[in-house]
Amino acid sequence: MQTPTDPAPRAPAQDVIEDLRLAASKMRGAERRAFQAAMALKYCGGSARVAETVFGWGREAVGQGLAERRTGLVCFDGRAGRNGRSRWEDAHPQVAEAVRQLAEAHSQQDPTFRSSLSYTRLTSPKMLAALRERGFEEEQLPSQSTMARVLNRLGFRLRKVVKAKPQKKIKETDAIFENIKDKDREALESGDVMRVSVDCKASVKIGEYSRGGRSRSEVKAADHDMGCQEKYTPFGIVDEQTGGLHIAFGSSFKTSDFIVDSLEWWWAGLDQPRRDATRQLQIKVDNGPESSGVRTQFLKRMVQFADDIGKSIQLVYYPPYHSKYNPIERCWGVLEQAWNGTLLTSVETMLEWAAGMTWQGLNPVVELSAKVYEKGVKLGKAAMREVEKRLERNSLLPKYDILIRPAQEGGAPVEYF
Repeated sequence: MQTPTDPAPRAPAQDVIEDLRLAASKMRGAERRAFQAAMALKYCGGSARVAETVFGWGREAVGQGLAERRTGLVCFDGRAGRNGRSRWEDAHPQVAEAVRQLAEAHSQQDPTFRSSLSYTRLTSPKMLAALRERGFEEEQLPSQSTMARVLNRLGFRLRKVVKAKPQKKIKETDAIFENIKDKDREALESGDVMRVSVDCKASVKIGEYSRGGRSRSEVKAADHDMGCQEKYTPFGIVDEQTGGLHIAFGSSFKTSDFIVDSLEWWWAGLDQPRRDATRQLQIKVDNGPESSGVRTQFLKRMVQFADDIGKSIQLVYYPPYHSKYNPIERCWGVLEQAWNGTLLTSVETMLEWAAGMTWQGLNPVVELSAKVYEKGVKLGKAAMREVEKRLERNSLLPKYDILIRPAQEGGAPVEYF
């Protein structure tokens, strides 16, 4: 509550109002009311009526948010709260996690990134049959109609088959996908393998450029995006077990060193118990030029990374032209949805919108890298021979499945020439 000694709240500028309206529109329920209450306190002296005039929000919702903030008692919305029944996935979290894993294994991201939803060919009957094969009892399973709703709520929806099949396919493609499936199964069975998916996204242009989205308020963008001077490259790391997402924005070139530096930053930020419980790190990668199985600088840095963290690293690659199957690609779809209706006019705006997106119920951890990277760094043949001694390549898929053991587990330290 504002006191007589507090300065009078100043109404925000129109562009700020539009950004706050857009931010509120991305939220639901108690989260949205809490945000509206915070803005009402900051800009409207805690008055729900003034907030309605300034932002166009309903005064009842703002008033409820202020009351929840004041008392600490939050009113949860939704059907489950009205009739006392919880959602099936909330009542059966272990089965719901199995549903998510099965659906993830059969899904791909919309290649246009116009939707954050994944699309699975598993129908409700097939999903129920798969759960029975995993040993779940009938009393743990929902009906077919409930299973359909659960899949929809988890973000997996059926849709028509479209012409989105990659045009190119190498002879090892099927074997590569089978190898990924086997590695995932082995990791889940072992229980001490941390599975992550990584990739770089296309550079983000900073300026008044349209991102192809829609907004309820009028947003005018530049009529062309040529001549952009400020760009940032997002590198994402998604934890397939917890759903945790980390995004590093590079202000320099997209290089092998930027990728591994970002992995080191991510690892350092993990809880110590999680790191201690990890025997091996499985990293799913696409075949981009900066991180391929023949990129000398990338492989050198990954050997050093394994030695630094004292963990084995399994590099598992997707086949060429099939990077959209990499789980991290779905995160980029969510990010595009989160900010496509706004203008990323500054690096601060970009970072705030990225940090505000939600992936599997969590906000990502975001970092900005100011380090300048040099392009075209390569190892000589003699130095690469020493690195190769540390790489255990799959005999059938040598470029798509590489195991690196740390020095203390038998891998001899590399001596570079």
